Amino acid sequence: MEKLNLVLRHYNKVKPMHCTVVSGDTQKVFTVKLCEDEKSGAEILKGDPVLIGFLNSDESLYLSGGNIVGAIPKEEEYIIHANNPENIAFETERRQYERFPTSLTGEIKLANSSKREPVCIKDFSYAGMCIYSNDEFNKDDEVEISAFLSNSVIKYDATIVRKTVNFGRCEYGIQLTHRDKNSMYATQNQLTSFILSEKEIMYRHLLSASFKF
Repeated sequence: MEKLNLVLRHYNKVKPMHCTVVSGDTQKVFTVKLCEDEKSGAEILKGDPVLIGFLNSDESLYLSGGNIVGAIPKEEEYIIHANNPENIAFETERRQYERFPTSLTGEIKLANSSKREPVCIKDFSYAGMCIYSNDEFNKDDEVEISAFLSNSVIKYDATIVRKTVNFGRCEYGIQLTHRDKNSMYATQNQLTSFILSEKEIMYRHLLSASFKF
């Protein structure tokens, strides 16, 4: 297998992590090894969402989402189950509700409560998002989601429309509530700006990577 370098975006790290592919198919299931400089503070748990980025043969950026499904801690190797890449930043009207994979921290609370619980965000669109939480909520609960996007915190009113359990954590499908068109357009602009920023960061890290092992 030809050596392939990539970067992972994980919610516990400020910057994308440089890795190399050890084995597998990057569009299905594969194993990566962290570069030496990335091992410190990499607290990665089974089930965690990650954003995967690498360069195609023409040096264009390939992005996809995935989950950590296994780990070999002593070797700093992680097994990832990948999702298909999704792109919404350049065709915002035609593909308005397509989800963008990510790995972000956030908080959730019931609409009538002040108690906030931590969440990690797996993907989002202008209409909703998929989140993981260790706390129990119910389908149809009205909630407030705080998403930590880059250097800002953005709050959304939302409703839980789906609930399952994955990797010992609750997975929730979230539908965002837009009170009017201005609210919807504001969400579109926020997320489109964030996606473009994420792509630039991932691309820049790939171009400047030294990949030391």
